[in-house]
Amino acid sequence: MRRDQARNREGLLAATVEAVLEEGAGVSMEAVARRAGLGPSTLYRHFPAREDLMEAVLGALIAPVVAESARADSIEDPAEAFRFVFADSCVMPETEVRAFSRIAVSSPSLGACAQRLIEGVVAPVTRRAQAAGRIHRDLTPADIALCIRMADVAESAEQRRTAVDVLLRGILRPASETTAGNPLPTD
Repeated sequence: MRRDQARNREGLLAATVEAVLEEGAGVSMEAVARRAGLGPSTLYRHFPAREDLMEAVLGALIAPVVAESARADSIEDPAEAFRFVFADSCVMPETEVRAFSRIAVSSPSLGACAQRLIEGVVAPVTRRAQAAGRIHRDLTPADIALCIRMADVAESAEQRRTAVDVLLRGILRPASETTAGNPLPTD
């Protein structure tokens, strides 16, 4: 991709986030193009359909989370790696969480896209912690992603921390109650 094309694409993504925050996820494609200082034809060259644009915005919003969560690979304890991803790396700035949430709830297909993106972040550490017996084996990455989305709707940082702490206490099994290779039983 040429430099000017990349700059236009990034400008369109940023303009979409701003527009979603101000006008909601139903913002028109033309309004996004205007906000980015580009013509509609440029927008449609990059994103032939509205769904393409919104999926790209979801991907751009979660990209820093994906990069940060990769640091969990270097954490030896599977439960601590899980805790890091769940509590620390999945934190986005409040405005980005609002934009991500507004887009995700705007259509079933965008909700499914958002869910897949979050699951992609949490799946490796979830499976690793399950293998060590620290997380109930019936919990899926989809369940964990749902818990993260629930915590993200808290009204303040303090409420989010409380929600995360409560959820982690329910998800993680204390090390004293498990040994590797002895996952939690299914009920």
